[in-house]
Amino acid sequence: MLAEFKARIGEPRRTLAFGRSMGGLVSSLLAERRDADIDAAISTCGLLGGGLNLNNYQLDGQQAVASLLLPGEDVRLTKFASVEEAAASAQRLVDAVKAAQATPQGRARIALAASLMNMPTWATGATPPKARDAVAIEQAQYTYLIGSLTMMMTRRVDIQEVSGGDSGWNKGVDYARLLRRSDQAGNVARLHRSAGLDLKQDLRQITSDADVTADPAAVTWLKRTSAPTGRLRVPVLTMHTVADPAAPVEYTSEYATKVKRAGSGALLRQAYVQRTGHCTFTPAENVAAVQAMQERLDTGRWTGAVRPRSLQRVAEAANLAGAAFVSYRPGAFVNDRADRDPYGPRR
Repeated sequence: MLAEFKARIGEPRRTLAFGRSMGGLVSSLLAERRDADIDAAISTCGLLGGGLNLNNYQLDGQQAVASLLLPGEDVRLTKFASVEEAAASAQRLVDAVKAAQATPQGRARIALAASLMNMPTWATGATPPKARDAVAIEQAQYTYLIGSLTMMMTRRVDIQEVSGGDSGWNKGVDYARLLRRSDQAGNVARLHRSAGLDLKQDLRQITSDADVTADPAAVTWLKRTSAPTGRLRVPVLTMHTVADPAAPVEYTSEYATKVKRAGSGALLRQAYVQRTGHCTFTPAENVAAVQAMQERLDTGRWTGAVRPRSLQRVAEAANLAGAAFVSYRPGAFVNDRADRDPYGPRR
C-alpha cells in the first residue's frame, strides 16, 4: 500500500502506521522491522500479546468453565473441525455459565474462569466498580463471558487455518499459580468463601483436567509471525480502553515489560481511555493520539503531549464527540507459558 501511494502521489514527508485491534498488533510488529519504512506506530486496542498468547489465555478460561460447570463431560475446546463444531462447544459453555449465574457457587466459579481469561471488571454504568466489590465485578465478568465465548471459539478456527493447526495448550499448567497472577485473585477467594467452596480444590480440578496439547507447527508459525519481541526501531504509542473484552488492557502491561527488557523503553508511551468496549474510541481521541505522535517526531522526544491531561485537552479542542483520557495502570496479564516454551508440550 505504501509503495502504491509513493507511485501515485510521491514520497511522503513521514509515515505513521495506525492499527486497530489485530491491526494494532500489526502496527507494533511493523515498528520492529527494519524494512517497514515507517517513522512511528500507533497501536489502538491492539492484541499486543500476539496470537500465541491469545489462544492460550482464552483456553484457560474455557477450561475452567468446562471443568467446574460441566464436570465429567467431554467438551472439545481446541482443534475444531469446523466453525459449526466450535459454535456448538461454545454454546454448551454459554448455557452452563447462564445456569451457574443463578447460584452463589456458580457465580464464584464464573469469577474464577473469567479472571483466568482476563475478562474486564466493568461492563455498565458511568464508572467502574470498586476494586473489592466482588459481586459487581462478577456481574460484569459474567456479562462479558457469555457475550464473548462464541466469538472466541469460532475465530479459533480461522487461526487454525492460517497457522496449520491449533497452538493452544494447557497440559502441565498449574492453575493455582496462574490465578496468583490475577488482580482478581482476592475477589475470587472471597466469593468462594461466601459460597462455601474450596478454591484450592477447584483449582486442582482445573489443573487435573487440563490435558490439551499444541500442534508444534502452529506454535512455531504464530511465534514467528505474530509475537512482538519488544525491540522497537521507531516510536510507538499504544491506546487502550480500560475495559476491553476482546483485547485485555493487561496486554499493554505485558507489552511494556517486553519493550523495557529489550532495551527500547524510551521509544514507548501508553495512553488509556476510561470507557468500556473493544476499540470504542471517539474520533477526537484518535486525533489526539496522532497529534501527540506528530509532536514526538517533530521534537525528537516525548513531551507532555502524551500525558492524559494534554491528550484530553487536544481531544476536546477537536470538538469530535468528546474524550475520556485517564491516568491508569493495568494489572498483570494472566498467562504463563507462551514465551516460556515456544513449542508447547509435545504429543
